[in-house]
Amino acid sequence: MPIYQHALLLVQDERDGRLLLRHAERLNQQMNTRITVAHISADYAELDYLSDAQTKDRQSSEVIAAKAMLSRLVDDCSIPLEVRAMVSIHRFKDVEALIAREGVDLLLLGHQNRPFGVYASFGFEFINHLSIDVLIKHVPTP
Repeated sequence: MPIYQHALLLVQDERDGRLLLRHAERLNQQMNTRITVAHISADYAELDYLSDAQTKDRQSSEVIAAKAMLSRLVDDCSIPLEVRAMVSIHRFKDVEALIAREGVDLLLLGHQNRPFGVYASFGFEFINHLSIDVLIKHVPTP
């Protein structure tokens, strides 16, 4: 197994975040891997499907909720972490830019089996778009 210098964890919620962080803690302890945790929120302004106060309020509340979730994850973790909250509809382009800018060499994602999971999961899309190793961890269904 190669020694990874910097891992990026893309979390959707606290459940997959906790699972991925447990794995990241082991990477950090065994290989001294730097860890960055990130969450991507959709940018409604970019979608331009509505440009009104309700859309802006919804966008703001989702970003605030994502940052609060990331804060809770970081508080529970015993290793040093970097945190990124991304607001974008160009997730692949923006994740590729973050990977290049920060020297990330491993991406960790969670995947949950659910109806239409093949169509709703972005894990395979990241594998096809990126030139670094991607680890997809199974998130058990509650």
